[in-house]
Amino acid sequence: MLEIRLLGSPVVTVDGKEIDFDTRKAIAIIAYLAVEGGADRDFLATMFWADSAPDRARAALRRTLSAARGGIGADVMLADRTRVRLSEGYGCDVDELDEAIAETTTHGHDPGDVCQLCIDPLTRGAELYRGDFLGSFSIREAPDFDDWTRTVTESLRLKVGEVFRRLAHAHAAAGDYPAAIAAASRWVALDVLHEPAHRLVMLLKAWAGDRAGAMQAYRDCVAILDRELGVAPLEETTELFEAILDEDLPPAPGTRRSVKSHPVPARPTAPTVMLDRMEAMGRIEDALESSRRSSQLVTVSGDSWMGKTRLLQHLSERARSAGHGVVKGAGFRAESDLPYGLAIQLLEGLLGMLEDSPDGAPQWAMEELARLLPRISPGRAAPDAGDLGELRLRDAFLTLVETVASQRPLLLVVDDAQWIDAASAQIVAHLGRRGGDFPLLVVISARSVDSLHPSLGELVTDEGHVALLPLTVEDLASEHPEVDMANVIRSTGGIPLLVNEALESGSVGADSSSVTRYIESRRMRLSDLARQVMTAAAVLDGMCDAGLLKDTSGRTEEEVVEAVEELVRSGLLRESEDDRLGFTLDVLERVTYESTSLVRRRLLHKRAASALESRSRSRMDARMATAIAGHLRQAGDEGAAEWYRLAGDLGRRVYANREAATAYETALALGHDDVGAIHLALGELAMAMGDYDAAGRELQAAAAQSQGATLALIEHRIGDLNRILGRFDLAEESFARVGMEHPKKADLYADWALLRHRLGDDEGARDLAYRAVGVAEAEEQNARALNVLGLVATDRREAMAHIDRALELSESMAPGRMAALNNKAHLLASSDTGAAIELVREAIDIAARAGYRHQQAALLNHLADLNHRAGHKTEAEAALTEAVTIFADIDSGDWRPEVWLLRQW
Repeated sequence: MLEIRLLGSPVVTVDGKEIDFDTRKAIAIIAYLAVEGGADRDFLATMFWADSAPDRARAALRRTLSAARGGIGADVMLADRTRVRLSEGYGCDVDELDEAIAETTTHGHDPGDVCQLCIDPLTRGAELYRGDFLGSFSIREAPDFDDWTRTVTESLRLKVGEVFRRLAHAHAAAGDYPAAIAAASRWVALDVLHEPAHRLVMLLKAWAGDRAGAMQAYRDCVAILDRELGVAPLEETTELFEAILDEDLPPAPGTRRSVKSHPVPARPTAPTVMLDRMEAMGRIEDALESSRRSSQLVTVSGDSWMGKTRLLQHLSERARSAGHGVVKGAGFRAESDLPYGLAIQLLEGLLGMLEDSPDGAPQWAMEELARLLPRISPGRAAPDAGDLGELRLRDAFLTLVETVASQRPLLLVVDDAQWIDAASAQIVAHLGRRGGDFPLLVVISARSVDSLHPSLGELVTDEGHVALLPLTVEDLASEHPEVDMANVIRSTGGIPLLVNEALESGSVGADSSSVTRYIESRRMRLSDLARQVMTAAAVLDGMCDAGLLKDTSGRTEEEVVEAVEELVRSGLLRESEDDRLGFTLDVLERVTYESTSLVRRRLLHKRAASALESRSRSRMDARMATAIAGHLRQAGDEGAAEWYRLAGDLGRRVYANREAATAYETALALGHDDVGAIHLALGELAMAMGDYDAAGRELQAAAAQSQGATLALIEHRIGDLNRILGRFDLAEESFARVGMEHPKKADLYADWALLRHRLGDDEGARDLAYRAVGVAEAEEQNARALNVLGLVATDRREAMAHIDRALELSESMAPGRMAALNNKAHLLASSDTGAAIELVREAIDIAARAGYRHQQAALLNHLADLNHRAGHKTEAEAALTEAVTIFADIDSGDWRPEVWLLRQW
């Protein structure tokens, strides 16, 4: 009996004995005939001997067919003068696979469905598959045969994949989950990039009660897709993972959960009124006068070249002549992701004024501000304030401004606010919101209201906003009756700078009708040296000073000084009070940069990165690290990814969470190899900001790429996230998986104790809390451990002692202090409701200022209960309404009961 096995390495046997052919082409021809049924002689000669003359090819075919007949028998290998085929009566695994599949179509259901009768034929089909068609067998000098092999291989892989899928479903329907999982796992092995196969393994393991295995299957899928394709799983895969976590499993194989869409409405643009420049100046001067009595805020918007900078210069001159102090700062495109870039500019100016004041700012404020500028208080910067630190920085900045303004009226100007970083925007917004009776005018200038950071956009009002639009004929006709102003406006587009150029030169030709051509004409008047230095300045953008220009341009110090003087005289660069250099027009910088060849830009970016790297604080300053990373990225240097990782780490230390997240995401996009640790950092940032869905995605991505101590931290974070969301069994599983490699066991035991307490296991909770106290190495860890110990203690006096000690240790730590205040209020609720209310209000204030939305809602709920107990009906209703509003915002449309039930932590 002839048996031909082609799935896997080819094997031909006769009566159980394997045939060893003298030529590989004999096996290849037998395989072709077995699959295709037969072939013409000329076709076979051409396929296997394409490089030979026809006569030689036919002769070679005759010899090969003779060798094949000698192996399998002349009665099996049938050939005439034109055609070759195999006789009946042999067995081939490819045919047997088709027969097994065909048998399942006789059971009275659709071909893709299964029944219990399908299990046997599908099992036979699965057992036949030993590997890909012909395995690694190939004929080097027969490319057409190899092409045919690849085509058959792909066709068979699709068939076998369906066999594995249907067999898995059939076993699952019969309740045999181990067999179903084995079949689905073979489907995954067949094509590791096929997400439906991964989803089936996840689902089967979840149905089998192996939720941990289902989670690991998802992580394996995430890791493979990231490694092979650099992409995240499809939405369907992520949805199934969420359904498994929520125990909301599909009722039958293949059922998918619906996808909810939550469109975000566009923020409306504040209406503006067209104003000429004289009226605009009059409104701002009125605000300057009013600021002598109380703080004022004015916003100015206008596109490039609309005269914003000139208007602000005129205002500054008026303010100085009226006895005001003036502090100016500007945003730069390259600094838009650098935390506190603009804030440091303003801080430098304020400190210069403070030196002339008889009374300095409070010491606490100076120590807080030393975080941004260490020279303020060498060696005496305030200790790390945890998540509360960002708020303390804002309050310190406000205190410094108030101190300076108490000595003389103050004008604080923020130009190009569309480029300022989020952390600086929050500080400026804090000044705008918290200004009081001291004499201060804050002027914020940007291209448009919509380009402002949201925290600044909220401050814009119709009364306090000045919009600068292109000049019109009506604006100018009365001042220049002798000029054809309509022609000037038409040629210049109403751009004030170009209008002024046209009026001064008496020409409104082509040069003044195109911004780019106008700028090019200005640049062409420069010396070669000035153009070279100007190109380096365009590459450096807002991080430009004379030293960086020298190192980046490659010119000497004297040459750079000479070139800068020429550029300033030409009105193309401007010098700020802190010796920084910037372009007078954004579009001038853009045109200069884009007109430079790619090769030269990369060279200059590389030099700029090297120059910044050599500075003493490059690895301690998030702004500098981000700038270096950006330059290396533009230079095409692989080191950019590591610098973005460092920028993210440094950004977190100064509470610039959103900037840190951007840096981490860029590091991943550039191929940083520590993928797990970066996803962990992104997950922790998302949890801190209350975005639990994003946190879950990031943490699962981290787990798929990690091991050892990092994986232990990730499992801890996943456990805590599940605890917060009410998935207690998942949280327990995660905490149990952490193991001994966890680097911060006190935090782990504290969170685990909270979980055991929530589950009603008070004895287990106390044991874990005592373990947390016993292994705590840092004050912050000890405060958290003591707080949890107080929460789970059975003796009220003991609990109060633990929580009071936690309050002492967490003075400047927002999460710890907030939790301890809340827990102490619970202890006092029955004996001193008034004191409990005050404690909760303090905790709410911390939560609101530090951005802990979930905890803020829970605290408001607690406040409502306390006020209801005290008989304060109106206050209770107000607190409850605010809590519900915040809870709804946190939920984002998903029903998560445990989020509503948060009481103590």
